[in-house]
Amino acid sequence: MTSEVQDEVVARYARSSGLTRRSRIALGVAGVLALTGVVSYIGLKQAAPPLTATVLGYQVASDHSVDVHFQVDNHDHGKPATCTVRARDYGGNEVGRLDVPVPAGRQTQVLSATIRTSSRAISGEVLDCQLT
Repeated sequence: MTSEVQDEVVARYARSSGLTRRSRIALGVAGVLALTGVVSYIGLKQAAPPLTATVLGYQVASDHSVDVHFQVDNHDHGKPATCTVRARDYGGNEVGRLDVPVPAGRQTQVLSATIRTSSRAISGEVLDCQLT
């Protein structure tokens, strides 16, 4: 085969080397848009949790108990929840813990809990709330 015929055969039957430049750019843009959408969705879910709790106050009742007064905002108020409240001593150590049930119903509920402690506490706080 002559060189001209060989070049013609290669040109006719050769496969292209892959995606065109325009296709690669379009694929890259689509990937960036998809990643942006996923990150935005996750961020919005984390920014507006379905359940939040705020401590309204606490009172050290004795050397072995703390009263915690807190508000629960349940955006999915059709489901019950459980909030964990705890007491800490002067060194920051946990000296008491209690799981408080939050009944389904109103979106905003004000609750109180008395935490029994192993030693004198100086604070009471809501550690976490979870839908049940």
